[in-house]
Amino acid sequence: MPAFRFFDPWAALDNADAPAIPAKVAIPAKGEAPFQPDLAPLAGLAGSLRQDPERPSSPATEEERAAIVEDECTIPRAWAEGLARLDPDRPPGDVPPRRWQTLIVDVRGFLDSDFAAVAAALGWQALDLFGCDRDRPFARVDQAGLLWMLDRAKLVALSENTATIEIGTGARQTWRCKPSEPGRVLAWELAG
Repeated sequence: MPAFRFFDPWAALDNADAPAIPAKVAIPAKGEAPFQPDLAPLAGLAGSLRQDPERPSSPATEEERAAIVEDECTIPRAWAEGLARLDPDRPPGDVPPRRWQTLIVDVRGFLDSDFAAVAAALGWQALDLFGCDRDRPFARVDQAGLLWMLDRAKLVALSENTATIEIGTGARQTWRCKPSEPGRVLAWELAG
């Protein structure tokens, strides 16, 4: 028998003759009610995160979300307001929908991390972080800000003009701030 046995989750579906593996089910003790999570506190969250694409978002909603993000850490309010304007269902220009959603996750993760406050303290500009080409935001990587380059990679270090990114394999890459050029805009300005 080999030391390592490959587990294939789809094999059970392919082999209908194989005996079914019974699932382990937690059974509550006699007289004990089964666990029922209280989802009421989360009821308003779905509405604030996903809006009707036919109805433009109200400034009050964006303002409230930006205030929440800004209140929780020491980042510029414009960054928090920018995050609130990013709509995961409306990718701009040449940006594939999945990549757009990944960018939004990366922006949210960055703003929730300590690196956002460090970047602000070091003097990083919004274009250094969120910038992109106005006409081809996905194709023009030479115009991309740091967060466009993350693509779910891990930010591990930040200095005055460089960032170190660790990709899935453990390899590290250095990203450098570059001077802003004409035609470079912030990600949330693409939505307008």
